[in-house]
Amino acid sequence: MIRLMAFIDGENLTARFEAMVKEGRQPRITPRPGTDIATVVHSQSNYVWSSATLRSTVHRETVKRVHYYTTFTGTINDMQSFEEIITRLGCHTHPVPLPLVPRVFLKAKSDTPCKSVDINICVDVLEYVRQEALDAVYLVTGDADYMPLVEAVMRAGKIVYVGALSSGLSRRLQYQADRFDLLDEIYFEG
Repeated sequence: MIRLMAFIDGENLTARFEAMVKEGRQPRITPRPGTDIATVVHSQSNYVWSSATLRSTVHRETVKRVHYYTTFTGTINDMQSFEEIITRLGCHTHPVPLPLVPRVFLKAKSDTPCKSVDINICVDVLEYVRQEALDAVYLVTGDADYMPLVEAVMRAGKIVYVGALSSGLSRRLQYQADRFDLLDEIYFEG
């Protein structure tokens, strides 16, 4: 069985989701009958998640951990409460559901650009690869900034899956991965 860890760029996922909502897409607020497509949980400018995000992957691999990276503007106490919310969102995996492991970084202002998420995803992924703790990486982002990471993980002989929304999607990232999953149908109605 392939050991997989997922790394969610929550900041990118939230921004792309909100851009698509602004364009008129309807978020999935009810499960699709007869499928495992779940509802979307969203907090404006904070996070978005569907527990079905990894649904196409978990049947083939053993998901060891799901990390959710994002930034937060507020106090340390508020950030701790926010981390608890992220943990409870969870991920439906077989045979056991997994909590999301929050990796939240304080940000001075919500509109200030910050590279904490990108840098920490890269460091964490490369550390797991170096330790031989995984066979595959599932990266949820459409950001082309991750191309060097994808290439480095593949050079190390690991499998790379990418999942992303269509808004702002880097076509190069989409075609570089061993497999790409478009997440639009999970996060939006028809």
